Amino acid sequence: MEFEQTYRLMSTQIPGACARYNISKDALNEGVYHFISYWMYLKSMQSFSESAPFVMLNGAFKALGELYENVSGEITETRNQTNDDIRKN
Repeated sequence: MEFEQTYRLMSTQIPGACARYNISKDALNEGVYHFISYWMYLKSMQSFSESAPFVMLNGAFKALGELYENVSGEITETRNQTNDDIRKN
């Protein structure tokens, strides 16, 4: 419960530079949570990773459980256009 309160508070502190994020409870593994965030710019992500909200979330993982994995990398976003989308342009 304390962890959930911490991540809910932290999620209100995520800056607008974050394109998307998700915090979810694993349905198959009791007590396992996932935090995933997508950033357009590496510098923004690095800045957030040094911020008080991120440090607080990391602290919650370490104090109330354990951090299994912390990964960063590049992603590619693709979108499909429908015929209606093409006619609008």
